Amino acid sequence: MSYSIEVVERSGNRLKLLFKGVPLALLNAVRRASIEYVPSMAVDFVVFNNNTSVLHDEIIAHRLGLIPLNSEEALRKYKSPEECAGKSSESSVECYAVLSLHASTKEGEIKTVYSGDLKPVTDPDVRPVYEGIPIVVLGPNQEISLEAYARLGRGVEHIKWSPATVSTVTYSARLTIKEELCTLCGKCVEVCPRNALALENGKIRTYDERCILCRQCVNSCPVEAVVLGFKEDEFYLTIESSGSLKPETIVREAFKIVISKLDKFLSILDSIKAQSGG
Repeated sequence: MSYSIEVVERSGNRLKLLFKGVPLALLNAVRRASIEYVPSMAVDFVVFNNNTSVLHDEIIAHRLGLIPLNSEEALRKYKSPEECAGKSSESSVECYAVLSLHASTKEGEIKTVYSGDLKPVTDPDVRPVYEGIPIVVLGPNQEISLEAYARLGRGVEHIKWSPATVSTVTYSARLTIKEELCTLCGKCVEVCPRNALALENGKIRTYDERCILCRQCVNSCPVEAVVLGFKEDEFYLTIESSGSLKPETIVREAFKIVISKLDKFLSILDSIKAQSGG
């Protein structure tokens, strides 16, 4: 069976791919791997030197953990989460990147501390993706000083390590107009939110690639002239990244992980077969 991959959309942190001839089960595995198993950097724990703000240490540490960190270079620099399990930050520089945050206010001053104030110490490549995420508001004569330790992790451990904010697999639509029933009233064209239908040259023209299978066209047609189905061998994979990794990196790493798991599964089957003498 032949297969193909087509880039339908690539803008910002969003990537939409059209797969033809690829099993749905495989794409669904890639979708789940994008969320749960592709590693990225996030703050694991925080050491506070001083915190006189109104927020407890735990709240600030939780907010720091949810700040996306650049992870493109980290994938090849740092050891996997499994290799770093149980290791302290002092014993392994290949597991942890250190960032620092120091901010204070004077008498009568109020200041908002942002993610851009979180500065890399040991690795300039591991830094906040966005500089405008608020962390805490300092009142007059308040101070916060800390060191944050980031490592590679997976979304299955905690969502802060998931590089994908959106990961979906959808069917490719097939729109058909029964011309013998269609009265050209245009109601289906009016209700379509994605302009997948258009009244052109005295007939209804369909644009399957725009359809999101919402069925508004089917429900609005008074004569049931619109037939909406899907193509059994075509699917869309859509990935939106938090910014920690490029969406194409997420897809590539997800495929590697799925292949690795399949290889491991096959090796287990082979060992079982060998033990049974089959």
